Amino acid sequence: MARLSVVLVAVLAGAAALLRPQETLLGAAAALSLAASAFLPVLVLGLWWKRLGSDAAVAGTVAGLVVCLYYMIAPQTIPFLFYESSSLLSDATSAQTSAYEALRYGYYAASDPAAQAAILTEWEASVRPIANWLGVHGVLAGVFAVPVGFLVTILVGLFASAPSARRRRFFENLRTKAA
Repeated sequence: MARLSVVLVAVLAGAAALLRPQETLLGAAAALSLAASAFLPVLVLGLWWKRLGSDAAVAGTVAGLVVCLYYMIAPQTIPFLFYESSSLLSDATSAQTSAYEALRYGYYAASDPAAQAAILTEWEASVRPIANWLGVHGVLAGVFAVPVGFLVTILVGLFASAPSARRRRFFENLRTKAA
């Protein structure tokens, strides 16, 4: 029964992938980005850096995951706030920036609610393409989150207490067996 269930799930997943290949590709990229953001810094540093302790590992994992989720979600859900808070990192051209600024001014200057609603629709359409960091799509958030995870893990590891001798011996044994 268990083997039949595995085959059934695999067939259903394959059928879903064939019906919507674009969404499958985006979902796979997002899953890999999330996994790399959370675990890659800790896995790499856990094998090669003797100062890695549990505090640093948890801090790096959480930091990478938070940055990844923020970049995946914020440009879609709060594009105005995202762009306004990080416009220096956006790949917006000067024409896109000028159009955004003109629509923002027009929205706040309009006194008619119908005109404001029309401007808001156009303003939102103009902000979505420029609400990004360096033009990177949201599902590839690991590009930013993995370095943050490494940085936080290293900084916390440098300032936290060193791992115990027992724990260092355990990881040293893992390193020698892996090599």
